[in-house]
Amino acid sequence: MAKRIRCGVIGTGMIGKTHIARYQEVEEAEVVAVADVREDEAQRVAQANGIPHVFADYRKLLAMDEIDLVDVCLPNALHCPVTCDALRAGKHVYCEKPMANSAAEARKMLRTARETGKTLAIQLGTLFSAEAHAAKRVIEAGMLGRLYFAKSSYYRRRGRCYVDGYATPPFVQKEVAGGGALADMGVYHLGLMVWLLGNPDVLTVSASTFQEIPMHAKRAKESGYNVEEFATGFVRFAGDATMFFEEAWATHMDRADGFRIFGSLGGVSVEPFGFFTDLADMQANVTFDVGMYEGREGLYHGPAHKALRHQQMNLVWALLGRVPLLDTAPIAVKVAEITEAMYKSAATGKEVRVQKA
Repeated sequence: MAKRIRCGVIGTGMIGKTHIARYQEVEEAEVVAVADVREDEAQRVAQANGIPHVFADYRKLLAMDEIDLVDVCLPNALHCPVTCDALRAGKHVYCEKPMANSAAEARKMLRTARETGKTLAIQLGTLFSAEAHAAKRVIEAGMLGRLYFAKSSYYRRRGRCYVDGYATPPFVQKEVAGGGALADMGVYHLGLMVWLLGNPDVLTVSASTFQEIPMHAKRAKESGYNVEEFATGFVRFAGDATMFFEEAWATHMDRADGFRIFGSLGGVSVEPFGFFTDLADMQANVTFDVGMYEGREGLYHGPAHKALRHQQMNLVWALLGRVPLLDTAPIAVKVAEITEAMYKSAATGKEVRVQKA
């Protein structure tokens, strides 16, 4: 069995640099090649990180026999075609979120992975926090009973990409990014909710999107900003469960309500972690020591537990046969179905029924 996973990173922008740094934290991973149409930037990143191979054409990277895993860090509209090319070239793939700009593309990516027998993982870091796993454990222990409602509420006060000083113009161009706050940050929190609910099928979606808060005129013009800063929606799942969702890049409000799952026997909030129930016919707000839980799980499960806090470590170790893979791709497909339906509902002003392929 191989002792190291050799990686090729496609895209050396902000996200690509972050992913390279994360692989450097995993002893069993080695980034051996990068590719970017901006070959001068790819060369600079390679030299800074001791990466031996640099390409302007990603297909040349895919042709390298020694590469086991390809990391796709490109603009959202390119996730599907490049991921499918990499899978067909015999590589495992780790793809930055969102999975794709449409549900059909997301399903195609997962179908291609299954047809080629290769592993596909989607960057959903919210599934790898200690609080998320504590919530999942409480749910799987039956402490919430039947899950019937979820609420995801997250705000940035002033955090629109580029126009508020963060990231680059492609993040705010719908034809490239697919959307704004929902496509950028919302997919993280939708993924968390779908995972905690057990990945149920999506039935219907109703949503609205907004761009209301003024922005710097020069930055707005030069960026081509045409996406939303705020999205809100309501989702019905199979099994008679529902979810309210709101995500803001920018809003005049002090705080959001966080991430909560409601059940017949109890409820859980994820961050900060809390459990709420009735004990002896009295309302009980239960305090859990997540830190102690983390320490004990580390003692019980050793390296396997460590790999649940670092998504790239989880993927690399799973490919080496050391730990089970936290399978993010099916979750990301459901997220793509929800986001696509939210944008369609917002555009038409009507509830959208999700059609299965």
